[in-house]
Amino acid sequence: METKKKTIIISILVILIIAGVILYFVTSKNIENIDTTSKINTLYETLKSNTAYNISVKLDNNNKINYQKESNIAYINTSYNGVKTKYIIKDGNSYLLMEDTKTYCVYKNNESDLNKIENQLINLKEQKATKGREKVENQTYEYEEYDGLTNFIIQDMSTVSLGQEVKTRFYFNDNNLVYIKTIIGTKQEIFKVDISYSVNSKLFEIPADYKEI
Repeated sequence: METKKKTIIISILVILIIAGVILYFVTSKNIENIDTTSKINTLYETLKSNTAYNISVKLDNNNKINYQKESNIAYINTSYNGVKTKYIIKDGNSYLLMEDTKTYCVYKNNESDLNKIENQLINLKEQKATKGREKVENQTYEYEEYDGLTNFIIQDMSTVSLGQEVKTRFYFNDNNLVYIKTIIGTKQEIFKVDISYSVNSKLFEIPADYKEI
């Protein structure tokens, strides 16, 4: 009986050791997959270390996005083909503001876009990038290119045919993100990016003359 107990104990210890070794190698592999020298990783860490940041992306005057975040509050102003949409995200809710009627509606328990930028960068951090240099607007920039479609897109380029090559390219001036290009087959979209670390706190408040509907 004692021999049987010892055998069981030894078997359990062996299983635990094997499980520990597997966990170590899996964890090590995940760490190795994150390129800590990548500019995307640097951008992510910079955004995470700041309590506030302000990101604007622009394709043209009719297609642009402004995303401002401070702690657990965010403001998103988008223009798509000239149609504007404004959101405030705070207190666990999202508020859609309608400027023409001075009204707003509440999407309760919905803050899915609060960390939209950071979540996208997390996904990119775990991917391997192709690095290179390319001229944009008469200036040469370093870029990091990732396979697949990302959320950094304005126009409707989501229809991808089977076998089409899809890539997203991020252009940097030193560690500053300045352009993003999405490439789908022979079609592409490139827009200008501006990032700062100051926000307009007034935008996080619903105007006093707006009414809930």
